Amino acid sequence: MSIFKSLKIRRLQENYKNNRRINQMRSVKVLSVFLILSAVLFYFGGCSSAEQTTAKLAYNQGDYKKAEEEFLKETNNNPTNEEAWFYLAMSRAQLGKADGVKTAMDKYRGIGKNTFRTELTEAWGTMYDRGYKQYEDGEKIAKTGADNDAVKKFQESLNNFEIALALLPDSAFVKDNIAALNGRINTILVKPTIDKGVELEKNGDFAGAINEYNNGLSKVTKGSGAYEVIIYNISLANLKWGEQLREANPDDASYKDKYNAALPYLEELTSSTDKDNKLNAYELLIQVYANLGQNEKAQDAIKMRDQLKNDNN
Repeated sequence: MSIFKSLKIRRLQENYKNNRRINQMRSVKVLSVFLILSAVLFYFGGCSSAEQTTAKLAYNQGDYKKAEEEFLKETNNNPTNEEAWFYLAMSRAQLGKADGVKTAMDKYRGIGKNTFRTELTEAWGTMYDRGYKQYEDGEKIAKTGADNDAVKKFQESLNNFEIALALLPDSAFVKDNIAALNGRINTILVKPTIDKGVELEKNGDFAGAINEYNNGLSKVTKGSGAYEVIIYNISLANLKWGEQLREANPDDASYKDKYNAALPYLEELTSSTDKDNKLNAYELLIQVYANLGQNEKAQDAIKMRDQLKNDNN
């Protein structure tokens, strides 16, 4: 099983692009950056407080840390100031503070006016585009073998997707991208462990290999792509170990212990959303069930394997 799966990171959906184009046609000026650093975006009714005036100035000058501090003061003094909450979120977005963006946006949405929907859509699109670009850069770096640098770029991408999700929590495919990226990062982080395990297997040290794989399980999220790679390797190592024991002493039934050790992991893999992982699991389960005398289950596994093969054709 390949340790690296292709990520299903999605670009902006067509309906979003179409809506974006409509909004742009309605606007006198195309909003092509994260936020236009212009006073046009800061329409305030009535007089601004000293904190808000300072915050607007700092924001326009690109001093987002100062803007965050002053907008926060304003929201503390005036909790119903929708615009202050919104631009507090925008300041934090520029600073890469995903959790802070979520907190401010929850307050903004709680007021219920939704005044800045156009700015919000543009901000979301820019954060998404930025995250996607960083993901692509990470994949290019990963191909060179510089895994640590690739992880840093993926983490930057992940943070921007999390900010996009904080801006528009109903973005289901952003959630999918976050899950895929977490799996990708986990896979890279455990790659040295897996490589060491594979090397131990080659040298016949199956116990050592399984120990390495088990260490890797503590570093990944259950159900992630990296998790599935590890449990597959644990299963395969146990099966190889069992075969080694049976070849050494055909009359010793202790080899079945290794098959039984592999069984729960392989059965778990049959629920994978990855068709290749499911197919690989059933291929091994046929062997496991047959050697454990579970012939009916072996026949069912054969049917499932054949069905998956036909589906892939």
